[in-house]
Amino acid sequence: MSLWSYISGSSSQSGASFINPTYSAALAKIEGSASAAAQSPATDPNAGTGVSISADAQAAAAEAEDNKRDFTDLANEIRSSLDTLYAAENAAGKPQSANFANLSGRALSAVVLNQGNQFTPAEQRQAKAALDQQTRAAFAAATRGGMNMSSLSSYSQSLVTQYDAMSAEERQARGWTQSFRNNAAKVVSQGSLSLFDQIGSDA
Repeated sequence: MSLWSYISGSSSQSGASFINPTYSAALAKIEGSASAAAQSPATDPNAGTGVSISADAQAAAAEAEDNKRDFTDLANEIRSSLDTLYAAENAAGKPQSANFANLSGRALSAVVLNQGNQFTPAEQRQAKAALDQQTRAAFAAATRGGMNMSSLSSYSQSLVTQYDAMSAEERQARGWTQSFRNNAAKVVSQGSLSLFDQIGSDA
């Protein structure tokens, strides 16, 4: 699937030539179950190798890779690709829209924090909504078998691991503080539900 498809949310290949090639470093790693399913064998780098990489594993790899990237460079590439997309949509007489859902947390954070004042309020809102949806989806997946101390402890451990691995910018964009991390750790070590009390009080 082309980068155009990722950011536009479309499976059409017609706009692939409009994609800024430098954006591949930021968005080539975008993975989701839909995009993975739509990827053709001819373009799948693992095709014919007998190796199958899950969407979750690919997303985790994308997240780790983006965490190594310069934050300003990442933001600039996102801006450049969005401008290219909007220009192509405008030329085609289509409404300007972009799909932020499959961007990594760090990429979304670059839009949310808008340190270079290069993203619109609407783009920031879309990125923040996508960032929040990632958290909701992870919680839903962790408690799919029922909400109990075991599932909450497992989820809290994943939060601690995620917090420790993510960049300071992403923590800021998500609103995850050291206190948030400590409360998650307490759920794991002490069976304390202070983290979830905190989440409930903030809602």
